[in-house]
Amino acid sequence: METQTEPNTTLQCRDSGRQLIAQLKQFYQMFSVDTIALLDSIYTQDVEFLDPVHTVHGCLALKHYLRQMAASLTLYRIRYGDEQVGENAAFLSWEMDFAHPSINGGQTITVRGISHLKFTSKVYYHEDCYDMGALLYDHIPLLGRVTRALKKRLAGQHG
Repeated sequence: METQTEPNTTLQCRDSGRQLIAQLKQFYQMFSVDTIALLDSIYTQDVEFLDPVHTVHGCLALKHYLRQMAASLTLYRIRYGDEQVGENAAFLSWEMDFAHPSINGGQTITVRGISHLKFTSKVYYHEDCYDMGALLYDHIPLLGRVTRALKKRLAGQHG
């Protein structure tokens, strides 16, 4: 005989998942060197964090990675858009503004991305997907010219 999940249990799981995602979003909206300690309440100790630049294993390594990032930014803002939150997974769209003294002459860069999150009571998998060209390549003098020229050429061939 199969047992079915009680509707109230499913709703409670969704509510706790939504609360966790709200907490994660709030963390990244307040992101700074001073807020890094809050990661323990959001991520498991063995979290896997991936983005186009790094793969980080473990909450301690993630703290180190994010602390270095926060310390080097002169501006950081994130705005969340659409989200889909299920029982144990979520997808969030976002737009991030940031400035780094070594990139684009320290001027603000805006990058759009999507986060894929897997969780139980805490997030154990976090993958950020975004365009590395928009983040970095387009803003390095020689490389930026090359990537912009390639984009124009590809657009011309397909448009």
